Amino acid sequence: MNIEKKTIQTIKNYKLFDKKDRIAVALSGGKDSTSVLYILHKLGYNVSGLMIDLHLGEWSRKNLENMKKFCNQLGVELHVVDLRKELGSGICFIKQVVKQKKNLTGCSVCGVIKKYILNKWAKKLKAGKIATGHNLDDECQTVLMNFLKGNLMLGVNSGPAAGIMKGFVQRVKPLFFIPENEIRKYSKKMKFPVLYEKCPCAFGTYRVETRNWLESLNLSEKEKLKIVRAWMKKSEALKKKFDKKLFICENCGEVSSSNVCSFCRIMECIG
Repeated sequence: MNIEKKTIQTIKNYKLFDKKDRIAVALSGGKDSTSVLYILHKLGYNVSGLMIDLHLGEWSRKNLENMKKFCNQLGVELHVVDLRKELGSGICFIKQVVKQKKNLTGCSVCGVIKKYILNKWAKKLKAGKIATGHNLDDECQTVLMNFLKGNLMLGVNSGPAAGIMKGFVQRVKPLFFIPENEIRKYSKKMKFPVLYEKCPCAFGTYRVETRNWLESLNLSEKEKLKIVRAWMKKSEALKKKFDKKLFICENCGEVSSSNVCSFCRIMECIG
């Protein structure tokens, strides 16, 4: 079964969205999110691109240039959020300050910031769903990271569609069951204008170490699916057992798991 058929099956089986939904595709400039945008557009869904310019030098510049060109070719609207204009600083400065003050890894900080901004802007665009390019390998990494760190509750929304929560635009992952190497082959076959290099900041982090370890195991697609499906089944049981209390962030007014959301805690560090 090819990638497009697998994507259609995932959309259908998990009721990710329908033709009436306005879908913001979170674009990074990489093969995964670019493939999502192309496939959903080809299938006739109402999509637009939503990209954050992180200001990571030439890597960010080239990705942004590629996505502007690609979206123009598709006839899809692209919305770009300039991180410096949005937060006053580029991601490198923010991560450096937060690491010094809170000892948080760069990927963790970047993840929190991107989730916050994507949710904020998806609401501005009146999008009903945010589609991301997460693939089977990404999900395996997340399952093992949460397990090894003892943070099982972080993965209770694991699956092609995140649980619907008030204040959050629902996130969907059309490539959830597709291995990364298949997406890479598809992207190259379609000659998408993307960079295949990883983020220049993606080194020395727990996720990178987990990714490298998983790659060294050379697991088959069936073995990866077994890990992810087993966790999806377990997470359903955890959701029923633990009712997570939600708060309204005292600073920004967004829904949070505590009185002050993770994003605001990060922003407090940089003044």
